[in-house]
Amino acid sequence: MAWPILFAPLVPVPVLAVLSTVAIVIVLLGLRRRARGTLLRALGFALLLLVLAGPRWQVQTTTGLHDIALVIRDRSPSMTIGRRAAMSDAAFHHLMAHVPQDTDVRVVTLRGAGDDGTKLFGTMRDALATIPPERLAGIIALTDGEATDRPIPIPKGVAVSGLIAARGNQTDRSLDLIAAPRYGLVGHHVALRFAVLDHGVADRGTPVPVTVSVDGKAVARVMAPVGSAMTVKLRIAHAGTSVVAVAAEPLAGEVSRANDQAVFDLAGVRRRLTVLLIAGAPNPGLRTWRLLLKADPAVRLVNFTILRLPTEPLAAPVNDMALIPFPVNQLFGRDLGKFDLIIMDQFANDDLLLPPYLANITAHVRAGGALLVETGPEFEGENSLARSPLEPILPVQPFGDGTVTGGFTPKLTGDGKRDPVTAALAHDRLAPWYRYESVQQTGGVALLRTPGPARAPLLVLAHAGKGRVAVLLSDQFWLWARGALAHDPAMAGPAEALLRRTVHWLLGEPSLAARQLTAQFDGTTLDITRQSLKGGPPGSAMVTDPSGKTTTIALHEAGPGRYQARLAANAQGVWQVRAHGMTAYAGAANDDPAEQADLAASDRIIGPLANHTGGHIIWLGKTPNPSWSGLLHRRHAALVTGERDIPIPPALPTAILALALLTAAWWRERG
Repeated sequence: MAWPILFAPLVPVPVLAVLSTVAIVIVLLGLRRRARGTLLRALGFALLLLVLAGPRWQVQTTTGLHDIALVIRDRSPSMTIGRRAAMSDAAFHHLMAHVPQDTDVRVVTLRGAGDDGTKLFGTMRDALATIPPERLAGIIALTDGEATDRPIPIPKGVAVSGLIAARGNQTDRSLDLIAAPRYGLVGHHVALRFAVLDHGVADRGTPVPVTVSVDGKAVARVMAPVGSAMTVKLRIAHAGTSVVAVAAEPLAGEVSRANDQAVFDLAGVRRRLTVLLIAGAPNPGLRTWRLLLKADPAVRLVNFTILRLPTEPLAAPVNDMALIPFPVNQLFGRDLGKFDLIIMDQFANDDLLLPPYLANITAHVRAGGALLVETGPEFEGENSLARSPLEPILPVQPFGDGTVTGGFTPKLTGDGKRDPVTAALAHDRLAPWYRYESVQQTGGVALLRTPGPARAPLLVLAHAGKGRVAVLLSDQFWLWARGALAHDPAMAGPAEALLRRTVHWLLGEPSLAARQLTAQFDGTTLDITRQSLKGGPPGSAMVTDPSGKTTTIALHEAGPGRYQARLAANAQGVWQVRAHGMTAYAGAANDDPAEQADLAASDRIIGPLANHTGGHIIWLGKTPNPSWSGLLHRRHAALVTGERDIPIPPALPTAILALALLTAAWWRERG
């Protein structure tokens, strides 16, 4: 109970102040004159002023409130190591079964979801915001002692205790990726920086063997000093994604090997690819080619259009012509190896390119280059490229009716519905074309054809040695581009997508390979996809996890030529998938690097806070059933349920006494 004194003046405060001043002056004058009765007069004035001031005792009635104990249950991923979760749960249930009398328990669960580790003190701060500080008797954290945020100020008199799910401080080794390159140019090197860190043991500078592997194959083995950064150069061997794993030798006695390694994807990208576009004559499709290739940031375009042949007569003197000579020797002799792709757009063999130059193109393609031929009426007859030194690498030969005119709508072949180059166009609306070249297919795969019984090939892809060849047997694709530009659905078609995907296949884009096996992670699920032009049953895939355990999983058909499977995969590291003679790799990286940085249970973080606040550290491996003793400090908080005021002193008797004293002072002064 509290006994505060309140004042409720019977007169306004200014009046009370004036009366007090007058009384003081009268008393002082009496003292100066040494008048008899001055002390009685002073006492009477004091009592009278006291009555006018209205002092009162405020009496409160209260009821006691329960203390509150805040219990934080750490359920972050690191708590799944060993028996941590089981020890924490057993201690929690024991405490809840023996809660002290007049104590309420607030339980907060820390999940640690996300990528920023265990926010122990952030969770504590949020919980404290809902608890009155005067009722908080203590904070108990059931944890492994690891937190990725900083301690917070704790209310005065509140003890913080840590119940750590271990027998004592543990040790752990982690591998920290300081700089992991995400991409690099094919044929070049990139720098990988990492550091080996040991927790709970003083061994800084000790050399530790570290192995760096790419797609399951070791490419480097180094000795890395503990606590110091190490740099390793990695060569980008091919375009596309590779899985890089960096693994340190385990630390003897460490609590977990999950963070001894780190995995990341490294994308190999090509330099800007150089494309040589040669048009045999100005034509409506040339603009579409130029727009497509110039808009591609990965392509550097070199374009020549033949406006006249050397044998054609000039309509004006040579000095008046603005034409430049076609640099045949430079393009197809000295600099031919600089071009990754050669596009011959309606180009006829009109002796502009001598047989040795065409033979150079053939050799260039077989050595790993690429060639795309777009045909028109020039493809038939004696000047056809098919009757030149290019013949050995072309998958078609002129045959039958030559140039066929009349409206038709291109169709995807069976292989076209399965091949990644054109499979994405299966649901697109294709507008009509009006001309194509009749040929006999001698190799490769036809992806587009004419409708009806003719089923003539329109787009053929083929391999020639180490290189690739594509032949487009119609010069009408520009109609699709014009229809799309004019928003005319009767003419529109996927011209840009068809040409872009064809060009990228020719340039070796891995994702457009007709036969491929891929594996990638979606969270904790491994997605497996096998692409094939052949039919038949889906088959199965052999999956090898980072520990070396092999699992067979059945594939199912997800679309024409595409077979898939999904597998729950929680282990961190490199996963290998094999199917139909192909191998793919996928890396399961840490989804929460901050959480994985240190997996050793310890009192390193919460211990100092417990000592500062008067709390305790209890190791659950030694004390599995802790008691509440010492964890809580009684607060004795109370709730006011009522109050009443008692005047002091009693007004009427005090006023009578004051008047009597003033009368006595007057009588004494008169006597």
